[in-house]
Amino acid sequence: MDKKLKILFTIECYPPEITGSGIATKRIATGLAKRGYDVAVACPGKGLELEKSIEDEVKVYRLSAIPVLIHKDYYFSPFARRFMGYLFDEFNPDLVHISDHFFISSAACLEAKKRNIKIIGTNNFHPDNILPHSKIKRDLAIYKILERMFWNYFVKIFNNISLVTVASETASQIIKEKGIGRPIYIISNGLDLSYYKKKLNNKRILDKYNINTRNIILLSVSRLEKEKRIDLLIRALALIKNKINFQFIIVGRGKEKKYLSRLARITNILDRVIFTGSVSDDELLQLYKLSDVFLSASEVELQGLSIMEAMASGLPVVAANSMAIPELVKDGINGHLFRSGDVREASHKILWVMEDKSLREEVAKKSLKLIKKHDFKNTLDKLENIYSFLTYKDKLPITDNKEISKHVFLD
Repeated sequence: MDKKLKILFTIECYPPEITGSGIATKRIATGLAKRGYDVAVACPGKGLELEKSIEDEVKVYRLSAIPVLIHKDYYFSPFARRFMGYLFDEFNPDLVHISDHFFISSAACLEAKKRNIKIIGTNNFHPDNILPHSKIKRDLAIYKILERMFWNYFVKIFNNISLVTVASETASQIIKEKGIGRPIYIISNGLDLSYYKKKLNNKRILDKYNINTRNIILLSVSRLEKEKRIDLLIRALALIKNKINFQFIIVGRGKEKKYLSRLARITNILDRVIFTGSVSDDELLQLYKLSDVFLSASEVELQGLSIMEAMASGLPVVAANSMAIPELVKDGINGHLFRSGDVREASHKILWVMEDKSLREEVAKKSLKLIKKHDFKNTLDKLENIYSFLTYKDKLPITDNKEISKHVFLD
């Protein structure tokens, strides 16, 4: 493929807003730009005007947007169609890569169809990442209705594109069951594994957060939202607070911060919990390097970016046996899994790893071995293969779906 393609990514939540899908999309867009592709991203801004910038070699179009009612830290772009003709005329993409099925992506799909431009889509969506913010109880009928509406709209958009990528086998199975009939290609979101080999001076961060490395350092990295279940980890650690010395570092921000701080105080472990808020990439890497065990109780991971980062940093992982997490954490090999929502079992598994230093070291080595297949170079290579296939028909993507070539060119 001599010509480097012009690729337009669309997404409703892009950095500096922190979500796994946004971070993954930015890494991929930036990685492709560094390989010589002309890459643009269309995403929400924070005002009523279109804003354009260059960020890490990527053209970023931040469209007119308004705050999300149920989560005012985030914005969405219900007016996206107004800008698509202009955006397509100016950037003139060869291919559109949607990262969700919301306003900007659906508007881009309509415009791409008019211009006979191929579309692929990556799905990191699950209603459980959104609906908990509505404060509607899961057992109410309205919750089920909204859940069904989200999935129906997703299927409508993604069944009208050329090809779908997902980050895990679990994510693939979920969307097949929901009715996706397009070819599905599994591509890890990937990590630049060389980044996690950097040597850093940790003294400054030890002082900044008052970290005492004579304790066992436990780490969690996520948005502080209900579906991430940081509350379960606090309750589990409260059960073992008299058995071993530890500090629990919680990286991230979100609406649950006040509740989690109050819970830590009620359970008498607030003096052992460190809330860092959002941190820089270098600080995050330092915290991974300082820690002994990584914890996750999330029940909504379609891959688990922070778990991958912990593995790349050589950490054993204790996590909920939920959704795609078992594809990363092999119970008894590079960590331990506990039943989702089971505080007592979580406390037992965490204590087991904390008490045995030799076990931690052995498990950490296995994390480093298992994460190798998620090297970001492989992610970009596979995407380039797909882009080439869709545009020039010169290569067939490696996939279990033997009917892929028959299906891809139906639209």
